[in-house]
This record gives sequence, structure tokens and C-alpha cells, in this order.
Amino acid sequence: MGKEMTLVSVGIDVGTTTTQLVISQLTLVNVMPGGQVPKVEICRKSVTYLGNVHITPFIDRQHVDGAKLRAMIGKEYEKAGLKPEQIDTGAIIITGETAKKENASEIVHSLADYAGDFVVATAGPDLESVIAGKGSGAEALSKRLKACIANIDIGGGTTNIAYFDRGKCIGTACINVGGRLFEVDPLTQCLNYISSPGKTIMKHCFPNNFEAQSGDEMLMICKCLRDMAKCVERVIFHEPLLDQDRPLVITNTLPDVLLDGVIFSGGVAKYIYCSDIKEWWIHGDVGPLLAESFRKSRIYSSFNVYEGAETLHATVLGAGAHTVNVSGSTIMITNNTLPLRNLPVVYPETEESGAFSWLKAVENYNNSLYCSVALVVPALPNTDFLTICTLAESLALELPLIKGEPKVIIAQQDIAQVLGQTLQRLIPGVSLVCLDGIELALGDFLDIAKPLPDEDAVPVIVKTLVFAH
Repeated sequence: MGKEMTLVSVGIDVGTTTTQLVISQLTLVNVMPGGQVPKVEICRKSVTYLGNVHITPFIDRQHVDGAKLRAMIGKEYEKAGLKPEQIDTGAIIITGETAKKENASEIVHSLADYAGDFVVATAGPDLESVIAGKGSGAEALSKRLKACIANIDIGGGTTNIAYFDRGKCIGTACINVGGRLFEVDPLTQCLNYISSPGKTIMKHCFPNNFEAQSGDEMLMICKCLRDMAKCVERVIFHEPLLDQDRPLVITNTLPDVLLDGVIFSGGVAKYIYCSDIKEWWIHGDVGPLLAESFRKSRIYSSFNVYEGAETLHATVLGAGAHTVNVSGSTIMITNNTLPLRNLPVVYPETEESGAFSWLKAVENYNNSLYCSVALVVPALPNTDFLTICTLAESLALELPLIKGEPKVIIAQQDIAQVLGQTLQRLIPGVSLVCLDGIELALGDFLDIAKPLPDEDAVPVIVKTLVFAH
């Protein structure tokens, strides 16, 4: 074991309903002996300050209040006894409905100077599902039990589902079902706001009486919540979606596999595990009532229900790092393009033709701090020249539509050099960095250093979000 080093790390989770800050200490050690290429792993992690859970401030329904959010985080730093310059690394995660707000990128910018080496993820549905499953302990539980565990994270605006099989995420889904789709006045318990997804389900449940009448509201809300839980049921049990489900299901790549158990996380999960709340209106929404619908669902009765290590928040501690070496024999780098820092790793969608497309996934980063993104090329069925040429043609069409230069491509097989050279012929003049031989996962970020003096290797640091459990 090599010499240990310690990093002070911050995690800031800005969600639909709540925001929380966590300060932690990450102890890293180089596990590779002697003169071998270093590989740094986290050997210890400890929370040194857990901030209060704050209500995420909004100016209106479309704009987060950046000034109040910044002041809130500033006070948490003061309570923790730390200044921004004392932070070594960290992560801001913006999730749920907050990530969709018109000024989400402004929020990222306003908070970015609160740490030095920071990664920022405006989490799309897939990443948010994975983050929740890691934070709740579902990933670790599936690894420990050698089982397939579903994490069902029910927040204010969405329900994010991730399947973990023996520690590996094998599919995700995101559904517009959450506790704040219907907001109520805590004093009168009357509806005062219905979100767009809430209106969709209410129109289906009550096509002739959409406008709720006083006295009937509770019955109407409860029927809507039962239908919302049933929509999630149909996704979990791989049953055909009904017409009213389709506007609610945002993404679904869940495989049809036998589950060994489920974990509920998110703000609503608290009331699934502890169901004796009388004042359901306490948060100004219908979260506790939605929890009751899930307790009565087939999901709850059909599977082993495990309690997660973290229910309310998937506590993000920050970003750890390990270094890998990339062989110079199979890479291609345009001159004067490196170094690069904090590149989000972006996985493609697979189209019906079998071709890859990165455009939709990249949308999460269009208005963020990043100068560029790292496009991952998953393993190909074969790596003959024709297959690589077809891949290059797809990339050549999409790369000009993706912001930032250089264009960074990370292949999962040893094809980076030939892929890069083919791309140079197709889109001459575009700066390219094509690398391979790096182990990556959804939610990782990359630092790419300058080539070593003999230019036969490029040091790459992979930063992985670190969780409390």
C-alpha cells in the first residue's frame, strides 16, 4: 500500500423539495506497488458535517431562487467551520423537477465557486435513478446478497427506479409520480396547486369533473394517487401500459427479470416505512398519502421489502478519484487539446437500428459549466473496419451538434486510434481526443492530463461520486 492522502470533500444535493450539504473526509491510497501506474482508491470515508435539510427556495414555479440558495449554502459552510478554499473536491447534484427549471444552469454557476475541484451533475432520469440507488444502499445490498434489488426513489416530482444485479445497475426508469404533484394548504387541507402530470392523471380519473369541488377533493386525490401507484406497478411488473400511463413514463429501460427485493427511498419513503402519521398535510403536499398507496400496492406485497441505509436523501459525499493509464498505441489526440478537467461521462441510447445516439443524453449538460463532454462508445459486437467506419459516420453527424471542443470519445475496446483517424477524414478541422482502456460508469467524470514526455501514455483521472453507504 502506498502513502495515504486526505481530501476534504463537499456534496450538495439540490432536489425538488429539499436541499442538503454534506462535508466529508476521503482518505485515498495508491494500491499499485513500486513503479507501476498509480491507481488511487478510497480506503476510508467519514462524514464530518451533515447540514440541515432545507426547503429548496423558488422565486416562482419555474425559477429556483439562486441568491437564497447561495446564502443557505454559505451559512452551512460557516456552521461547518470551513471556507471554500479549504475544500479539495466535491459534487453538486441537481435532481428532480429542479433540474428542469429554466435557470438550473444559473444555479450551477452560482454555487460552483464553493469548492475547488468540483463536479456538477444536472442529473437526468438515468443518472438520478443510479444516484438514488447508490445512496440508499440498494447497490451495496444487491452486491452483498448476490441478488437483484430494485431501488424505488419517490420524490416530490418523480419516481426513479433502478435495478441492481449483484452490485451492477442493469436498468432504470423514471415516472412522473411524486408527492408534490398535488400541493395543499396546510391550514385548510384544500388543494392549491396541481402540476401538469397531476392534471393528466386527474383528467383520466374524472373526465367529466376535472375541476375538484370542495368536499370531494380528498376522494379525488386518493383515487389519483392509487392510479399513480398502479402506473409504477405496471412498469415494475412489465405489464402493458394504459393510455393514461404513457404521459407519465419518461424513460424505461428496466429488464424483465425476477426481483429478489425492493428498497424505497426519497422523501415519500419515510412514510412507507413509518405509516402512522395523522397530519398527512404537514409538508403542504400529498406525500404521506402517496406512501399509503404504495404500502397497499402489489410492489409492497409481492417482494421482500428492505429498509435502505438512507431514506430521505441519497447523501452525496463528493468525488473520489483513481488514476488509469491509456496505451499510446491505440489512442489519437489532436495537438494542443489537453489538459481537460471535469468532463461528464455520457452514455448513448441504442436506436432500433442498433446504432448509437448521444444527442439526447448530452442535453443534460448543454447549459452547464462544462467545456465539453466525454462520449462513451460501448462494446461493439465486432471491431472490423466496416463496423468502425459505420460508427464513425454516426459520430461525424452528431459531433458538430454537440457543444464544446475538443470532441472527446472514450471507446470500451482498443479502437480509439483507428476511430479517431477515420473521424479526422470525415470531419477535418475538428479537434479530437479519442481514448480507450478506461473503466467507466454512469455518473463518472474525467480529468485528462497532457501526454507524458515520450507520448506513449496519457494519465486519466476518473472521478466517481462517493456516497455515505
